[in-house]
Amino acid sequence: YYLFFMSIPMLTVCERLGRKKISPYFSKEKWSLYGIVTILFTSLAVEYMVSPFPLLALDRSWNNWKSHYFFGHIGCVVFYLIVSVLPTPKKEK
Repeated sequence: YYLFFMSIPMLTVCERLGRKKISPYFSKEKWSLYGIVTILFTSLAVEYMVSPFPLLALDRSWNNWKSHYFFGHIGCVVFYLIVSVLPTPKKEK
C-alpha cells in the first residue's frame, strides 16, 4: 500500500504541470485526439502505479515494477523535467 501512496503524488504533480503548460495549446474537447491520448496515458500510469494493491507485499510489488523497468516512475520524472522548462502560456483576457 505504501508504495502506491508514495508514488501517486509524483503522478499528480506531472498531471497538474501538463494541464498548466501543455493543455492550453490543444482543443478543450474531451474526445479530441489530445483528450484520448491523455486518457490512455493516464489509465496506463494509474494501472502501473496501483499494482502494489493486489500484490500486498513489498517484494512482489518491487519485482513487478522492476519487471516493467520502472517505466511509470521514469516516465514521470522525464515528463516533469521536460515540461517544467517549457514556458507557461499566457492566459487570454
